[in-house]
Amino acid sequence: MTTRRLRARSFAKINMALSVLGRRADGYHDIQTVFQSISLHDEIEFRPSSRLELSCENLLGVPREENLVWRAAEALAARLPEKRGASITLRKNIPAGAGLGGGSSNAAVTLLGLCRLWNVEEDMDLHAVASVLGSDVPFFLRGGTALGTGRGEQILPWPDLPSGHLVVIFPGINVSTAEAYRSLNLGLTSGREDHRIQGFYGQAKQGKSCLSGIFNDFEASILPAYPPILEAKSFLEERGSTATLLSGSGSSVFGFFPDEESAFAVARENTRETWRVFPAKTLSRAEYFQNMFG
Repeated sequence: MTTRRLRARSFAKINMALSVLGRRADGYHDIQTVFQSISLHDEIEFRPSSRLELSCENLLGVPREENLVWRAAEALAARLPEKRGASITLRKNIPAGAGLGGGSSNAAVTLLGLCRLWNVEEDMDLHAVASVLGSDVPFFLRGGTALGTGRGEQILPWPDLPSGHLVVIFPGINVSTAEAYRSLNLGLTSGREDHRIQGFYGQAKQGKSCLSGIFNDFEASILPAYPPILEAKSFLEERGSTATLLSGSGSSVFGFFPDEESAFAVARENTRETWRVFPAKTLSRAEYFQNMFG
């Protein structure tokens, strides 16, 4: 076991496209979605210890046993032949319950960080551990741009999309994922594929901008039901966003802008006390891993 302290960035994601195909017999839903890593991040610090310990900053009201960092650490430790320990500190910045995958990212980065700290063999099946922890967790073992199918846990890496600058707004409210799915009122999964995803992939494969093809099936029900989310989306559109969308089932929305300067300018315009606004950029798969432990 290494004796050094290890620091990691745990990056957020947005959904560039999200199609809900239908409800499954097990109660989950089959989806097709295009995940994209962005530079907004939490920080996780790992230090050697004789036992597992977790402390959190800027995260209130989450019992340790429900924290995905703790669950990931316990799940990985349980697969190892010898007892392992670590002192883990999570510093939150990504809003919880915002559709940005903060908790799932924390879980995946905990798995990757502890593998480094504990010198775990590279053949450890982290995907199997990740998929039990949550549907989005496997994506964060890959990063960059990827297609998610099944519950979102089946990951197919895609070519990197062109780099882009964006503004993310968390409007200060939460949307229940279960309620969001119920609002769609879908039948059982038919096994179909969404042609919109295939069109999106065709553009990406050719290196073209995909912004004209972004979509999210949740918008039709979520935006009318939650006026603060609609207000946040309108704020970005009115300031010249080239493409604006709900991320996941909400409540965050994001908008793309031509360059870093314009994204920062829009972010500075916010005067609403209930909003959290983040300028960010998309991350290629190489950037994702270079900056995770860099």
